Amino acid sequence: MPLVKRRFFVPCREEECFKLYEIVKDKLPALSYVELVVTGKGLLVEVYGYESDVKTAWMEIRRIMKSIKEISSTRGLKKYSVEFITRVAKKTFSPELLVEVIKRLGYRAVFLREENVVLSDMDFNNIVMLVERIAEQNAILAKISKNTSTRYYLVACVVLTGLPIEDVIRISRDLDLLDVSKDGRVVLKSEWKSSLNKFYKNFKSDLLTPKE
Repeated sequence: MPLVKRRFFVPCREEECFKLYEIVKDKLPALSYVELVVTGKGLLVEVYGYESDVKTAWMEIRRIMKSIKEISSTRGLKKYSVEFITRVAKKTFSPELLVEVIKRLGYRAVFLREENVVLSDMDFNNIVMLVERIAEQNAILAKISKNTSTRYYLVACVVLTGLPIEDVIRISRDLDLLDVSKDGRVVLKSEWKSSLNKFYKNFKSDLLTPKE
């Protein structure tokens, strides 16, 4: 396998850059050469090694940077472990799905996967009620779609809008977001979060449009 040299630039604020520098220098895979330089606009990374190791290094840098930005955006948010929410709600749920619903309701929310915690400025009782609704719809809609991403999309649409699932599917098909098979199974045509954005934007736009 050939040796390659690559330079990566990661835009970040000074504090984030130094955090990234300290973490990255110890966690990168074995490479023939690594140089990390903190600049006024970000972190410059120059690596030399086998191509597979260089790709792994870049993926690790991006993963670490994402975690740092998530933590930086959590100031003022309350932390709740997924285990605690599950115990109070007495329901299992997808933290990722919960966070996406919370954010579209106008609150801040982050799921820290490595710590298995949800951070949000939404009241805890409201979080529990959301979890209950999400779990209820997830069980119902499992009959319509076995595909996890499609089900997350449908659950989020129903919970956010209060529309019957039949209307959600009809509107989604009108927006060219869904395919429906002959046996009634529905499958998303693209990534579920971007599809949810399109659906919810359309829903809110319709609410603001005066009816004749």
